Parts: sequence; structure tokens; C-alpha cells
Amino acid sequence: MNYSDIMAANPEVLNSLRQLGLNQYEAKAYYALANFGIHTAGELAERAELPRPRIYDVLTELQGKGFVLIQQGRPVKYAALPIGEAVKTLKKQRQTGLEEELEKIEDIGKRLSLKIKMQSSQAAPAEEAIWTLKGREAIYSKMAAMITNAKQHVTIATDERGWGLKSKAHGKEIEKASKRGAEITVIAPVASTGLQAAANHVAKELPSRMVLADDQALLFLSPKEAKAEEEIALWLKNPHFVQTFKQAIK
Repeated sequence: MNYSDIMAANPEVLNSLRQLGLNQYEAKAYYALANFGIHTAGELAERAELPRPRIYDVLTELQGKGFVLIQQGRPVKYAALPIGEAVKTLKKQRQTGLEEELEKIEDIGKRLSLKIKMQSSQAAPAEEAIWTLKGREAIYSKMAAMITNAKQHVTIATDERGWGLKSKAHGKEIEKASKRGAEITVIAPVASTGLQAAANHVAKELPSRMVLADDQALLFLSPKEAKAEEEIALWLKNPHFVQTFKQAIK
């Protein structure tokens, strides 16, 4: 079976390789090497039906992504790495790239916080105002800030799945808040909070999910089945409101 027949019989393979981040030429070149073994650049261009002027660039990219091996000599020869090894290399590259990108974002944020000075009237929203947050990441970022700044109390009312997410995302902040002397209460229908030393547990389920911290309240509006990007919550600062809710839900 020639290369064209193999591609025609397995069109999903090239699509899957493209999903891993290879372009069309790279996917075709790797697929040819994987199926037919060691090739020179010229042989591969002919076998994979790729333009000769592009073949060296294609192979260089594949080597950089961890998909091919190069055997130096005259002529230079190329071989495909097993797809399992290639995927592991790709994952490590992506993870390293993501960590570097996150560090870059954090560094830019720190530098901007020193240069962007908000007017005093804008430094914090008025206590009477109610603000809307959308998306789980934005909501959880606000939740983390609330817990981090809490000095007196933190009350988290959630369901079993929600507590699993929140304890995983904010476990360290909760433990630090407890060590600062803040009273931590978790209202959730689970036998154990997973943070027994840091939190008091009230075993019941409320119809609404919320987080209360000192004078701030975060109220979830979306149902618990909502997708992460569709989560919606209200946030406000009002000591009287928070104290009323705190007493009502316990």
C-alpha cells in the first residue's frame, strides 16, 4: 500500500496530528516516517508528496517538537519517534510554556499595579453597590481575595461537588485565614471537609451557594450544573447584609 492509499484509508490520523499542533506538511511527513521508516529529506518529500523547498523546514520543526530523530551523515537521515514518546515531549513543552506564560502575566501584573494608580473614589466599589462576575475563574479569583483578606470570619455554603472544587482551589488560603484567627465555617452535605483543623463543618445543604468573608458576600446565581464559563455570581460589600446572611444560614 502506498502513502496516498494509507492516507485515504486513515484520514482521522492526519486530523489528530493536526490537533496536536502539527501543520499539514508536518503531519504528512511524520505519518510517512512512522509508516515507512527511515528516509532522507529528498525521499521523504517524494514519499509524503511535499514540496522539496519546504522539506528541511518541516523536518526541523518536527525535531523541535520532539517527533523525529536525525542521523547525521551523508546523506542525513530521518526517523519518526514513537507517538507515545512524542506526546510526552509535547506535553512537557506545553507545560513549560504555560508556566512561563503565567509567570510573565504575574510579573506584568505586579509592574502595572505600581504604575496604574486608581483614584481614591475608584479604589473600592461603594458598599451599597452590587457587582456581577461571570466565569468560574473570575469568581474564584474574587473568592481567593476575600479569603486572603478575611480577619474575622469566612463562611462557605456549597454542595459536595462545589466544596471539592473550592477546597482544592483555596485550601491554602483557608488554612492561612484560620491561622490568622478568622473563624472558618463550611456548610456542605459532606461527612468531612478535608480541612478539619482549619474549618468548622455544618452538615447540611442550602438551596443557594455563597461565600461570606467579614464585610463581603459572594452569591452564586447560576445552577450548580452550569459550565465553568457560564457561572455567574454577585459580589458586594455590606457588613449588615453579610451578618444577616451569616445568622440566617447557620
